[in-house]
Amino acid sequence: MRKKIKLTILLLMICGITTAQSKLNYGVKAGGNFTGFHTGSSTFTSEFGINIGGIAEYSFSDRIGIQTELLLNQKAGNFGVRDNSNFFLGNIVSKLVYIDIPILAKIYIGNKFSFEVGPQIGFKISEKTEFNGEEIESEIKTLDTAIVGGFGYQFDQGLFIQARYGYGLSEIFENERYKNSVISLSLGYKFY
Repeated sequence: MRKKIKLTILLLMICGITTAQSKLNYGVKAGGNFTGFHTGSSTFTSEFGINIGGIAEYSFSDRIGIQTELLLNQKAGNFGVRDNSNFFLGNIVSKLVYIDIPILAKIYIGNKFSFEVGPQIGFKISEKTEFNGEEIESEIKTLDTAIVGGFGYQFDQGLFIQARYGYGLSEIFENERYKNSVISLSLGYKFY
């Protein structure tokens, strides 16, 4: 875990050091998340959350750049619980809030469209888990990692839209195989 945090800090420092040598744009974004859990073999995305935060895009050329973000991301998921005889007992619903830091390679296709892909690290800042509507204690891990990828469209006046999928790599619960699965749609603005 410390290795991943150190790598993230190093990449952010490199972006900051090289700012004077090329084009750096800042912006803000907000949107909605369609979220759930995946097990590797199946995905169930039935919950809704929001995403809001800031971006910094560093352009190496007109076609290639790197985009880092600092996001407040609401995620959630649910799954059914059965006893030993496979009798359905009810649903567990977990609502989670993370501070996510994606670091994305950004490739422009033409002047307006872009493709973005890269790793994301998240730090859980709050959680609420319910079983059949009653709040219960849960052991949800603090650190979340994911691979994210998607597309963006840049309008002329600084507005942009993004569609992205985040495929969780970290198990959310101790001894369970559930991982975050998030489809994000966002609208943002870059300050030039």
